[in-house]
Amino acid sequence: MRTQRSGSGIRSIPSAALSLLLPAGFACAPQPTVPDADLAIVSATVLPMDSERTLPGHTVVVKDGRIAAVLPAAEVTLGADTTIVDGEGRFLIPGLAEMHGHLPGANSPPALTEDVLMMYVANGVTTVRGMQGHASQLALRDRIDAGELIGPRLIVGSPSMSGRIESPEEAVRLVREYHEAGFDLLKVHEGLSPETYAALAAEARSLGIPFAGHVADEVGLFAALEGGHDTVDHLDNFVEALIPEEAREEMEALRGIAGLSELVDLERLPGVIEAIEASGTGVVPTMVLWESGILPTRPSAALKAERPEIRYMPEETVARWTETVDSGIERYGVENTERIAALRRRILGALNDAGANILLGTDSPQIFSVPGFSIHGEAVSYVEAGMTPYEVLESGTRMVAEHVARGGRLAADFGVIAPGNRADLVLLDANPLEDIAATREIRGVVAGGRYLSAADIAGALDAIAARRAAGE
Repeated sequence: MRTQRSGSGIRSIPSAALSLLLPAGFACAPQPTVPDADLAIVSATVLPMDSERTLPGHTVVVKDGRIAAVLPAAEVTLGADTTIVDGEGRFLIPGLAEMHGHLPGANSPPALTEDVLMMYVANGVTTVRGMQGHASQLALRDRIDAGELIGPRLIVGSPSMSGRIESPEEAVRLVREYHEAGFDLLKVHEGLSPETYAALAAEARSLGIPFAGHVADEVGLFAALEGGHDTVDHLDNFVEALIPEEAREEMEALRGIAGLSELVDLERLPGVIEAIEASGTGVVPTMVLWESGILPTRPSAALKAERPEIRYMPEETVARWTETVDSGIERYGVENTERIAALRRRILGALNDAGANILLGTDSPQIFSVPGFSIHGEAVSYVEAGMTPYEVLESGTRMVAEHVARGGRLAADFGVIAPGNRADLVLLDANPLEDIAATREIRGVVAGGRYLSAADIAGALDAIAARRAAGE
């Protein structure tokens, strides 16, 4: 639940020279010293995200991958070996989270995996909850944590738990297996019977491992909320919950609602919102994905024109996306898909007005949602649905940390710029509280204490584009 509504490079300079950046009278002020700091972002406007406030002219000091201090610039003395990043006139936010991401599978080339990780970080996404995972991703998670790879912190979901699970006994066995293997959560998919889902949920609760993702149609939204679903992703089964049961008996999972929007009874919406509030379940809407790919509202040519980041994806992947979008428009009809898109926006606005726990996520990489880049479009869509820029930033920072820390499985040591937290930071050229699209204007990113300048990011992305153009 919501609780409250200069140069791009880095350089090392002596602390004496740092005084040139600070106001007159600095020498007379108390001067906390961090002589062995690794990095300092100096004189930025900090958005700590612990509340709706800003800290102009503050310095954030990083040591050993953690935030060591957040203080007015005039109160900080740094050691001569500290790497300095000029934050004057810029805005510092916590790293963003992708709460429904995907990672390359075990058989993917290592270079492609590293490219996906870099695309996330290059866009200021420093935490990714990987959904529908694989055992290989556990090792990937640990390598990033150890500093062997540059990438976002990974929260790794299990392989899909779907209708392929034929019995409650098999569900219990898999829950235990995935828990023992070290997955951070269970990915739930379509097709589960009510009995199998109930067994899965009971065993997961007993072991303290969250389960999240889709809502099986036979289970339904209300039973999933009562069962302890950690997050409902894609607003899955929200629209169905607004349609009389007899009208959806033979409905195709996910896309079957396209032609049934006229059957929606909006008088049911308050009951849905009340159930979400009572459950504490998070909601990961993935708005842009639905309007771009699942039930597309415009053709692939329009998506290609507005998303140049597709150059970072393999050509065959973009070709599949193109076919999916254009065939979807032909199959479902734009009039139908636009009605569903408008209804989903209305649902998201109502959830936000009620204070529901909305968490930023895009299902990338997925139909024209490119890792990292898609987060910025998703953020804009939330504002269009009625959220304020601050609420959107909350949904991708502090609220994510608080949500994943429920039950004590993971630490809430990110999402807020505060001493002791992970040094996951994004330096922006413009104020995202005035225009959420400013999250695209990245001057630098700190991921686990490592700083990447705008030049570093541009170089990495150019190299990825070159590899895709060469067919790699």
